Amino acid sequence: MAFFLAACLSSCSESGRPLLQVGEKAPPFNLELLNGEQTSLQQYAGKGLVITFMSSWCPCSNESMPMMKQAWLEHKDNISFLMIGIQDAESKFEGLTQKWEIPFSAGFDEDDLIARAYGVSAPPTTFFIDRTGIVKRAFYGNIKDKSEEFPGWIEELL
Repeated sequence: MAFFLAACLSSCSESGRPLLQVGEKAPPFNLELLNGEQTSLQQYAGKGLVITFMSSWCPCSNESMPMMKQAWLEHKDNISFLMIGIQDAESKFEGLTQKWEIPFSAGFDEDDLIARAYGVSAPPTTFFIDRTGIVKRAFYGNIKDKSEEFPGWIEELL
């Protein structure tokens, strides 16, 4: 647990960069959502998408939740949001979504396969993907720390 917490806290800064960079095409994925439905990157084509990789044990993941929920409330008609659980037990990740009453889609990344495809090494990591599937922004850390920039990042997807 100490290793994971250290990884999370170190990722709260912008020091660790995932392999997937701005301007690249988002890798396709298939994911079973916590409600049992299936989703894939293809299902979000034509609409902006915010993908955030989170873990229940990570303080920065938890602190990011209020801003993510507020952004979803403001933009749910035009932008999709997806939370993906990584480096966690599925039951604990599901507990995180229940604790925060996450209103948007969430799924658990078994064996962190999607995270690896996106180059994510620690939570929280958030990607802003445009209507054509291109990564417009990638942020590594507590989204709360970017409260002034965050609304503009969302607007870029409209």
